[in-house]
Amino acid sequence: MKKIYTQPRIETVATAPQQILCASGGIQAKISGYSTKTSGGFIQSVIMGIVCSSLLMLGTACSQPKQQAELKPRTLIVQTSPQPSSQERGIMRLPQATITENGNAGEETLDAIWSADDEVFYRNLSYSYNYYYNDEEDKPLFGTLRADKDGSVASFSGERVWCDEENQLALIYPAPDVENHPELFTFHATSLTAEYTISVAGQDGTLETLAEKYHHIYGIASVVSVTETTANAELAEMKSLMTVCKFSFVDEKAPNTPLPISSLEIGYYTANDGPNDGKYPQKGTVSIAHNTPVESVHVEPTEELTSPLTITTPTGTTPTEVYVAFFPADGVTYKFTVTSGENTYTGTATATLNEGEYVVASLKLE
Repeated sequence: MKKIYTQPRIETVATAPQQILCASGGIQAKISGYSTKTSGGFIQSVIMGIVCSSLLMLGTACSQPKQQAELKPRTLIVQTSPQPSSQERGIMRLPQATITENGNAGEETLDAIWSADDEVFYRNLSYSYNYYYNDEEDKPLFGTLRADKDGSVASFSGERVWCDEENQLALIYPAPDVENHPELFTFHATSLTAEYTISVAGQDGTLETLAEKYHHIYGIASVVSVTETTANAELAEMKSLMTVCKFSFVDEKAPNTPLPISSLEIGYYTANDGPNDGKYPQKGTVSIAHNTPVESVHVEPTEELTSPLTITTPTGTTPTEVYVAFFPADGVTYKFTVTSGENTYTGTATATLNEGEYVVASLKLE
């Protein structure tokens, strides 16, 4: 079944100098997102498109450090060109914080928009540390931009954005709370590399929560021109780092009746009840660097396995479908445990989950 997706444009404006996201007046922003697998099983053929643009290489800014005098607080503007139609793309791009599903079973579409006050985190990858001048004022090289309004075409505003021509600005959504949890983002000054941590723990199975907290995307804005007070950058691509699945479950003895889901536990399946049976990594690490294109950035789950990925549906609800964000994986067998009322059901399924993929699956459990 062919699935059609809509993709809103993004128009980002950083007013007054402060946060980061140096961008250009006209931006070519290609943002990869979740394509779709057909429903009716966890192992399915994949219709996946990842839009890669030669504009990615615009992120290869001059690797030589800039003189301090050139780093200034500037007003930054990021705009996007009109996106191709969904029929031309053949994929779904989801950079926005609100995701909704429309259509009938087997014909679902995903629509995405920005919401007012959505935050995008930035880090200037072209400098190794925060700069200090004679006035001893801190010139931060990271911060957040906020959406000004709801809509498929959004603008972002920030103040005192410290950047210079040819700088590369890493853009991360959802924005990590580095002010209160600095361990979530680590920058290495000597090599202009960084890692940040993302989590899949605490999901409730709703698309709303997934879009706000677990729809992890990454991109780079490259500054192409500056004046004393303004800067323009180009955003070549933002891409989804995760796989999103929509699950429904049935008792194999009653295959026509979806099970109400109170909770869902997912983990790796190992034969003979091995020590990692039913467990799933709760966190993953994303490694980024100066002059590293977006297409080379991926999330790597941590090796520590202590508990299953637990999806607890909101209090007072028993949905028959849940949405789950996964780390991409190749040919993994998963174990599912569903609590439905007073009953517990279990089953396994094997799947390859590709980055940026949207999977719709119905599983039979015992």
